Amino acid sequence: MMNERRNLTNFLDLVALMGHPQFDSSLLACLAEWVQAKHFSILRVEDQSPALLLCGTYNDHHSVPLRCGQSYVQRFHAYDDLYQNLVNQELQQHQILTGQVCADDIVFSPYRREIYEQNNLIQRLCGFYRDENNHPILFNLYRHKEQGFYSDHEIANFEQMIPALSKLMHGHLALQAQPDFKVQLLKRQPLLAPQEIEVCALVLKGMSYAGIAVTMGLKESTVKTYRNRAFDKLGIHFKNQLFAMFMHA
Repeated sequence: MMNERRNLTNFLDLVALMGHPQFDSSLLACLAEWVQAKHFSILRVEDQSPALLLCGTYNDHHSVPLRCGQSYVQRFHAYDDLYQNLVNQELQQHQILTGQVCADDIVFSPYRREIYEQNNLIQRLCGFYRDENNHPILFNLYRHKEQGFYSDHEIANFEQMIPALSKLMHGHLALQAQPDFKVQLLKRQPLLAPQEIEVCALVLKGMSYAGIAVTMGLKESTVKTYRNRAFDKLGIHFKNQLFAMFMHA
């Protein structure tokens, strides 16, 4: 029961970071209770061409997932047998597939060497689904040599979690694509303090006050104090007035 509560808390922490810059660096730490990975990447394939949407790591070598993702997109996507196996299966709407591959089983040696062997990666888990435009989406978790291979329990956890993770990723990417509310808020009211701008921007992104408190490392009462100060300066009283202000901008 205690482990379940801790897992739920970790997942809620991740939800609170949707759309926030800390999401990328926090993802693997939040998932560590269920499945451990060294790097992750998210890709979308459109007209047979993949694009790297997001990537991150669990260590200080932040260039590794980016470099690997770019190499995959530019040179090795066509040699990814795991992707080919998944994309050739017929999916029902909202259905999600999972698969895995060990580095030793990758046939095309340049792909195996540059992505896996040079970075001491030994295994990849992949969640596969299609977005609202029917474009394939890949969510990859990479295992480092020092971590050993994924256990059956971790693979089962990944298979159970990937539907929720896919929605989380979709929401995070959608929030990232929203307009820069901070700039617009400052243009509307130059007297807003940085904390007041941050609170209003996160409200506009759909976050709850509890989620904002987690994101900013503050008490919820402090968040509401910043909100009240910002609303006074903006000449509004309610959250729906803040949304209306930007709907009619």
